[in-house]
Amino acid sequence: MRKLWMLGACMALLGGCGEMDQSKTAGTTNRSDVAPWQGAKNAYVIQGWSPGDQGSWETQLRTRGQLQNEYVKVN
Repeated sequence: MRKLWMLGACMALLGGCGEMDQSKTAGTTNRSDVAPWQGAKNAYVIQGWSPGDQGSWETQLRTRGQLQNEYVKVN
């Protein structure tokens, strides 16, 4: 039983050594000095939104907010 306990403790201690590096790099970091509607760096941009167009960005935010509005869903 003691060997099993020690084995479990060693596995738990060594489990923390396998953490991946989470530092920010230039290609994956969102810049705070750029307007939010300037663009996204991924392939998951919704259709109907064109990067750089503030009007379409605001429309998409308004639409997303209304889709999450429980009052609109119920009534």
